[in-house]
Amino acid sequence: MKRLLSLIITLALLIGCKDKENKNQENQNKAQPSEEEVPKVDLSGFEYSLNGESVILTKCTRVGQVIVPSTIEGFAVTTIGENAFYRNSGMTSLTLPSTLTSIGNSAFRECIKITNVTIPPNVTSIGVSAFSGCIGLKTVQFLGDAPEESKYMFKDAPATLYFDPGKNGWDKPFGGRPLKAMSEFPK
Repeated sequence: MKRLLSLIITLALLIGCKDKENKNQENQNKAQPSEEEVPKVDLSGFEYSLNGESVILTKCTRVGQVIVPSTIEGFAVTTIGENAFYRNSGMTSLTLPSTLTSIGNSAFRECIKITNVTIPPNVTSIGVSAFSGCIGLKTVQFLGDAPEESKYMFKDAPATLYFDPGKNGWDKPFGGRPLKAMSEFPK
């Protein structure tokens, strides 16, 4: 009888340990999403090309709030190409990624409904007429050093440009627009 009782207790312990092991494995599987569960960036309305190990955004037809992704196909989005958003009159707001380094000629030309743009700190060049005709553009915040200046960058855009006084190149007029320290940015 003792032997039978001993055997039953041993079996119960083994089954209990095995159940606990299975539950731990299930919990680990739930904590680590499978590749199928990893959310993918919605690229509808974006066209792009790969340039070595970076991405050039070549066209955007999205409307409303547009958030440019920081990576596509595992590569950093570094460039907004020429005319990429040209005459996108349905775009009402724009968020640019911190991976961005350049904005091409006429990239946002005649995007009449955007009111606010923040230029990421790594942007070193903004092309000719990049924001010209953006008649609703009120403020542009520059987070880094002054980028290379080009002609007609903000032509017909009534924007005030805000900059970080601790960054380089902001000691002279820029883009033909009023220039103010970031501390004066309207809250």
